[in-house]
Amino acid sequence: MTLTLIAAAFALLSTPAETLVENALHIQAGEMSYTTFFEADGSYTTDVGIAGTWTLVDGEMCVVRSTGESGCQPVADTLALGDSWSGTNPATGATVTYTVIARD
Repeated sequence: MTLTLIAAAFALLSTPAETLVENALHIQAGEMSYTTFFEADGSYTTDVGIAGTWTLVDGEMCVVRSTGESGCQPVADTLALGDSWSGTNPATGATVTYTVIARD
């Protein structure tokens, strides 16, 4: 019975991709902040006019903007609404804070 309960608990955990598609990602970089909306087809848009494609590979979320800029950031094996983590902007070296928020 204990193994059944453990298996059921793991089944309730969403993968990072599912969590990102079902919710949104708030990004805070210095005084600039915006929200990113990931789609199941691998595309994304933001509330500031940025768009492109995204993938999750080997624990990293990689994005390619429609303008050609790209980058990858580590992401946890599991994500949930309200989770936050920090990374470094590869272009500027600035700290970026990512937070999973509810999709409106």
